[in-house]
Amino acid sequence: MGRIRGVVAFTLSMFVLLAGVLVVLPVERAAAASPYGPDGYFSALDDTDGDGQILPIVDAETSVSYPSGWSRTRKIVFGKQKDTDASTPGNTYADARVSGGYKTLGYGGVPGIASENLTVGTGSLGDAATSRSSHIGADEALLWADSSVTAGFKFDINSSGSNTFDDSVEPYRSNIAEVSLAVADENYSTFEKTLIRADYLEGVCAAAHSSGCSGGSGQQSPSAFTYPVFPISTGDIAKYLNHQGIGGSTNRNLVADVYAANGSWGTWLRTPNWSNSLRAYQVHGNYGTIEYLGNGTDTNRLAYYGLRPALRLQLGKLLLAGDHKDQSQSASGDLRLTFVDDAAGSLSGASATAVKSRLTLSGSHGLQDGFGFKLVDPAEPTKVVASGLSASGVVDVSRLPGVVSGTAYDVYWWGQANGTADTGWSNRATEPQMTSLTFTVPSYGIEVSGQTAGGLKAYRIGDYAESVFDHTGALKSVKLSTPAGVKSVLAAAAGSAGGSGVDGDNPVGWVASQWLGYPADSLSDDVTSAYSPFAGKLQLFARELAGKSDAELGGVKGSLPAGTFASLATETLTVSGPGLYLIVDSSQASGGSLPIIVGSKVFNEDLGDEGRFVDFVDAGVKGKPRLGVAVLKTTVTDVAKRIVNDAGLDGFDVGASVEYEIALRVPDLSGFSSVSYASYAFDVVDVAEPGLTLPVVSGVRVLVDVPSPDTEVTNTSGLTLGVSGDTLTVAGLKAVFAEDSGGHVANKAALPAGSLIRIRYMAVLNTNASFSAPGGGALDPNVNTVTLTRSMSDGTSETRSAAANAYSFKLDVVKVDKDEVSRPLGGAGFEVSRDGQALKFVDVGSGVYRLAVPGDAAPVGEVFSHADGTLTLLGVEARELSFRETTAPSGYFTVSDFRVEVIPVWNPDASEVTVASYRTNGSSLAYVSQDGRSVVVADPSKSLANLPYTGGVGILLLLIIGGVFLVVAVRPYYLSHRAEATANILI
Repeated sequence: MGRIRGVVAFTLSMFVLLAGVLVVLPVERAAAASPYGPDGYFSALDDTDGDGQILPIVDAETSVSYPSGWSRTRKIVFGKQKDTDASTPGNTYADARVSGGYKTLGYGGVPGIASENLTVGTGSLGDAATSRSSHIGADEALLWADSSVTAGFKFDINSSGSNTFDDSVEPYRSNIAEVSLAVADENYSTFEKTLIRADYLEGVCAAAHSSGCSGGSGQQSPSAFTYPVFPISTGDIAKYLNHQGIGGSTNRNLVADVYAANGSWGTWLRTPNWSNSLRAYQVHGNYGTIEYLGNGTDTNRLAYYGLRPALRLQLGKLLLAGDHKDQSQSASGDLRLTFVDDAAGSLSGASATAVKSRLTLSGSHGLQDGFGFKLVDPAEPTKVVASGLSASGVVDVSRLPGVVSGTAYDVYWWGQANGTADTGWSNRATEPQMTSLTFTVPSYGIEVSGQTAGGLKAYRIGDYAESVFDHTGALKSVKLSTPAGVKSVLAAAAGSAGGSGVDGDNPVGWVASQWLGYPADSLSDDVTSAYSPFAGKLQLFARELAGKSDAELGGVKGSLPAGTFASLATETLTVSGPGLYLIVDSSQASGGSLPIIVGSKVFNEDLGDEGRFVDFVDAGVKGKPRLGVAVLKTTVTDVAKRIVNDAGLDGFDVGASVEYEIALRVPDLSGFSSVSYASYAFDVVDVAEPGLTLPVVSGVRVLVDVPSPDTEVTNTSGLTLGVSGDTLTVAGLKAVFAEDSGGHVANKAALPAGSLIRIRYMAVLNTNASFSAPGGGALDPNVNTVTLTRSMSDGTSETRSAAANAYSFKLDVVKVDKDEVSRPLGGAGFEVSRDGQALKFVDVGSGVYRLAVPGDAAPVGEVFSHADGTLTLLGVEARELSFRETTAPSGYFTVSDFRVEVIPVWNPDASEVTVASYRTNGSSLAYVSQDGRSVVVADPSKSLANLPYTGGVGILLLLIIGGVFLVVAVRPYYLSHRAEATANILI
C-alpha cells in the first residue's frame, strides 16, 4: 500500500506542476498612465487628422461642412436612456426623453480662458469657457449631450426684466440652475453620480437677484453654488466648436436631434449678458443657430427651450472605453465606459491561461455579467489592442482584430456588471488583475482568383461565433452575427435589394440564410445568386454595400493593390480575422469585378499541434458556398446564362420545367459614329440539346432593369422572337436600347450603357434527357448554349457564347444475398417515395425504370430488380428517396425501410457538377458499394443464422447462452471483490 500511495502522491505532484505550467497567475507591473492601464479612448488622444485639433475630442473645424467634427466624433453612451411617465418617477428628468449620448468637448486640464468672443447678429458677446484647470481637472473630460433632455422651461426674469444665474445672499437659483440640479439627480445611476464632479461655473452673473445683471459681458464671475450638471456657455461654443452664431450648415454641430420629442425648440446657454428678458441666449434645435430673443417682446418664447446638459466626468477609475454592444476596440460606433467600483471589491482566486489562441479567465466576484478584459502591448503602453466581455471567461483571441501571434501582451481582466438604459449605461467593474500572456493566432486570408485592373478592399460584415466541428474536425456549423457598427447599413441594403422581413438585429445572418446558400437545405429560392455575376438579390445587396464609405462599413479589413491581378492569377487577400467579408474592386465601374460576398475558413486549433483551417464538411454539395475562396466576377459585357429555379442545386426530375435566364449588358455606343443603325447587329440565338423542349414564343420574356428591375420590353417595336425546334432566336434586340441618331447608331437616353437586359423562359426536361450517374459514372448534363452576335465599332462583328447545364440523375441499386454478396437476387419489389409522396415509374425493361411524366401510359408504383439483381431509376432530382421493400425474393426476408440520396458537388461558381455520390441511412443492410457506383441492398435468407434479424427462437437461445456466460463471469469478480473488502477493513 505504501508503494501505491507513493505513486499516487507522485502523480498528483506532477499534475499540480503541469497545472502550474498552464495557469499564469497575476503579476505586478506598473502601467504607463494609470494603475488600470490604458482605456482605449481617452488615453490615446492625438492629432489624428493633422489639423491641430485633438481627436476623438470634437474638432472645432471651419473648413468642412456638415457632417463636421461633431458628427465624426464618437458618442459616449452615459446616463439613463428611456422614455418614462409619471407612474415611474426617478428614472429620468420628469417624463422627458433622455438622449443618453454625450461627446467630448475638452479633456485633461484645459488651460484657463477668461473670455471667448461669439458673434451674434450685429454684436459680439464675450464669455468665459468651461476650461480653467480647476474646472476641468487633469483626469477629467467635459462632455456635452447630443440633444436636449428636458421639456421647455422659463429661464427666469425679475420684476425689472433682468436676472442672475444664482445668488448666495438671498440665496437664489434661477430656473436653469434648478433644472440642472434636478437633471443631475434624476438622469444618472447612483454609481454614475459618483463619477460626475460638481464645481463652480465660470462666466455667469452672480449678482443679487433683486438687481440682476447689467448689460454687456463685464459682470462675469463664478457661480455662487456648485453644479454637477450645467448648461454650456456661449464661450464654450466659440472655444470648442468654433461657431460664431451665424446658423446654416457650419453650425450643424449644435443641432439637438430630439429636441422636438421633449416639446422644446432647442437648448439654453448660460451667459453673463442677461440685462433683460431678450438677452437670454439659446441654440435653436432645428437649425443650430445661436440667438437671443430679440426682435420685439415675445416673452412667450422664454418657455420654449430646454436643458442640454454638460458634465465633468472623472476618469481616474476608468478601465475601458469600448464598443457599446460588445466592448471591442472597433473603429466606429458608440462607446460604453467601464469604471472600477470600489464597492465591487476584487477578484478572488483569479487566474488566466493561454492555450494557442484560447484565453481562459477565472476568479470569483459578485457582478453578474462575466469578465471584462483588454490586451495591451507593452511596446505601445497608451493603446488597447483588443478588448471585450465574456460571460464564460473563455475568449477566442483569434477573433480579436489586431492581436499578433507570438507577442507578449499585458492581459487585464475583471468582474463586470453592464449598465442598462433603465439604470444608467456605465459598466461597473471589480479591481482588475493583470498578467503577461502570449498567444498563437492564425493568419486569416481569402484565396482570390481571376483578373482585374483594380485593387481590392475587404470589409467584414459578419462575425463568426460558436463553431461546431464533426468527429473529423471539419466544420459542421458556425453562428453568424452582424457587427454592431454596421447593422443599420446592412439592414437597409438588404431591404433595398428586395429583402422582406429582414432581421434588424442580425441582418447578415438573415442574408446568409436567405440568399447565400446557408444551410444546404435552402430557405429561399435565390441562393444561386451567390454565384451569379449579374443578377440575384445577393448581388444587389453587395452592390448596395459597395457604394458605402469605408467608415460606414466598419473600416477596411484587408486589401490588395491595383496590378495584383493584371494577368490571370490566384492571390491570398489577408483579412483581420474570421468572418463574412464583402470584397470590392476599385475598377468595377470600368469593367472590373462586381462585389463578392465570401466567408473565411474557420480555424480548428484542436487539429494537430498547430491547428488547421477547415471548411464545411459539405462545402460545394448542392452549391453550398466554399469558405475562403473567391472568384472575381467580371461585369457582364458579353453574355451570360444561368438556371434560376434550382434553389437547392439538386437538379430536376424528368418532366420538370427549367427556367433559364440569359443576361446581357447594354453596350456603350459612344464610339460607333461610323456604324449605321441599319447595319448594327445585336442578336441572340439559343440552342438546346434534345433533352430539352423549348417553349412557344409567348413563353419568352425580355426584361430590363430601368426604371425598375423587372421592366418588361418584350413587345418593343423591331424586336422579333422565334422558336423553331431546338432553337430560340431573339433578333433586333438593338431596338430595346439603341436608336438612329444622325445616321449612326447611338444609345437611348432611357436605357443607358451598362443597363441589364435579361431574357427569361421555361424549357421542359423531356424523356430524351441525359442522366448523370454517381460514383464515378458519367456526369452528363443537358446543355443549353446561347450565342450573341454583335457589331463592333469598326463595322466588323463578333460572337460570344455561354452555356447552362441542367442535371437529372440516375440511381443504381443492386440486390444481393446478405450471406453471399456475390449472389444477385432478382424479383425484389420496392415502393419508392419522396417527402411522403409515392412516385410512379415507367418500365423501360431489364430492371430499368424512368420517372413517369404526364401522358405516360400505365405507370407503375412498384419497381422490381432484374434477374441480375440490378434496379435502375432514371430521371430524378438529387434528393432523398425512401425505399420500402414490398416483395422479397423467395426464401428471403424483406429489409427494413431505407433511404438513398444522390449528393452532387458543384464547382466554385456552381456552373457544373464535378462529382456525385450516394448517401444511405435507415438500415445497415442498405449501403454504398465499394466502388461507389451503386447502393447494395442485402436480403437475409430465412435460415437459422438469420433468425435474430426478425426475432424468434434464435434470440431466446442467445439470451440463455448469454446468461450462462454472465453467471460464470460474475462469480470470480464477486469473490475477488469480497476479499478486497475484507482486506480494506483489516488495514
